[in-house]
Order: sequence, then C-alpha cells, then structure tokens
Amino acid sequence: MPLFEYACTDCGRRFEAFVTASRKPSCPSCQSERLEKLVSRLGRIGTESGGGVPTVTGGG
Repeated sequence: MPLFEYACTDCGRRFEAFVTASRKPSCPSCQSERLEKLVSRLGRIGTESGGGVPTVTGGG
C-alpha cells in the first residue's frame, strides 16, 4: 500500500495515509473527504566518508 500525504481543505490538517484503490481517505480531524494530495519530500540518511556524523539530505 502506498503512503500519501494529504492536507484537508476544510480544516487545514496535514496527515499521512496508506491508500488502496478501493479506499478513499478522509481527514482524521473532521472526517472530510475534501483533501489535497501533497508532494512528499523524501529524505536519505547516510554518513560522510571518513566521518562518523550522519548526513541528511532532502529530496527537493
């Protein structure tokens, strides 16, 4: 199941939901189905060579 990020157009809450083709998500705060699908920014966590400090990079 893919994970999508949404914003409710009625109350403004942002949330993530696992969505299947047969299930339409609703807002967990107000139960509205008027949602805007957001573009998620994926991140990657790694380490720099020679150092022990993790590097976090964004996808955008």
